[in-house]
Amino acid sequence: MNDTPEENKAAQQIAEMHEFIAENQRLIRSVRHDHMATMVLNHEQQIKDLAAHLLELKQLVTPMMEVKRREWVGLTEDEMQTAYRKIDDWNACLAFIDSKLREKNA
Repeated sequence: MNDTPEENKAAQQIAEMHEFIAENQRLIRSVRHDHMATMVLNHEQQIKDLAAHLLELKQLVTPMMEVKRREWVGLTEDEMQTAYRKIDDWNACLAFIDSKLREKNA
């Protein structure tokens, strides 16, 4: 099968066009890869920056949130006896207990 010069030229142009398309596809993949790599690096830096800010915030907030636990102080035997003696007036008894506990645990 003998191809005419025009057919050979057309086949040559088609082959060159396929090579051109393949090269462009390789370049596009490369650019996409480079762009994605750049995006990943940018996001990694943003995550590191955010982590640093969160650590700063934690260092500022933690002391405010620490609640110093104090041991509960109850009534002494004498105070319980005094409260018991006031039991005939329930309100006076409760008021006495309330005021003593508030005073000791304020």
